Amino acid sequence: MTLPSTIHSPRLRTVFFALCWLLAAVWQSPAHAQDCVVDSPSTVVLPFYDPTSAPAAVAWQIRLRGIRGCEAHLQIENLDAPGRVALEGGSSGDRLQASLSTQATGGTPAPPAPSETGTFRLAAGQETTLVLWLRADATQWSGAGLYQRPLVVRIVRANGETLDYRETRIVSSVRATARARFGAVSDTGSGGSSVARLDFGELQQGAQRSATLEVLANTAHTLSLTSTGRARLVNRQNPTSSITWNLRINGRPVALASGNTVLPFESRGRIRYQFEAQIGPVERVSAGDYADDLLITITAQ
Repeated sequence: MTLPSTIHSPRLRTVFFALCWLLAAVWQSPAHAQDCVVDSPSTVVLPFYDPTSAPAAVAWQIRLRGIRGCEAHLQIENLDAPGRVALEGGSSGDRLQASLSTQATGGTPAPPAPSETGTFRLAAGQETTLVLWLRADATQWSGAGLYQRPLVVRIVRANGETLDYRETRIVSSVRATARARFGAVSDTGSGGSSVARLDFGELQQGAQRSATLEVLANTAHTLSLTSTGRARLVNRQNPTSSITWNLRINGRPVALASGNTVLPFESRGRIRYQFEAQIGPVERVSAGDYADDLLITITAQ
């Protein structure tokens, strides 16, 4: 049996043309022919974060384009509060807090949806760009690692109908960082160093002095201890004359005679190390000034 190549039935012809008209009407509906669209990068990367440095602001450019023209209300979804966004991740499940503002100085926080960040009237073929500014908060000792948070940029009509939307992921990496300083007996040297001077006055066997080393670290770290005199106070005028001394850190004896000792510590945050130095036997030694230099290096892991 062969089928006719032409539809002769008026009824079938009516149904056929009605179906074609319906398809054309659907294709030209707002779901397919958008009035306006929004363009936003898939990722905005903040600079490597160092808690010891002032964070820089990063521009986030959002472009709106009129296809047939519209009045668009722009919203930012997934903010924690006005102008506030917490990036999640890191090696310890911490958060990295950041601000989102319509000004580079950070003075005007961007409101969270459903509040509007801006309203735009665009004719067909017209476009405009909105610049938002992201900046991580200073002096956060969040764990080292990668942090991120997805935000959604949405443009809607006055009645709340969505015109278009994009997801943008905010990303930052936190450096493994450790910073140290001595307590009340300290002064800051060049290159970020800290110096403590323990003066025993007139040397007597068993005399003790102490100093507190405060470490801020966002990761596990090591203390490397190097004694120039290999745990001996050396006479400055007569290097052949020396006096032994012992060191304890938080009550733990530390061997310095080998010259270099590395102590690992898993703690992070604000840690205080109590250094206690004790003078050994003082007998048959030359008169004069005795000294030893102890170099302490803190290394973030």
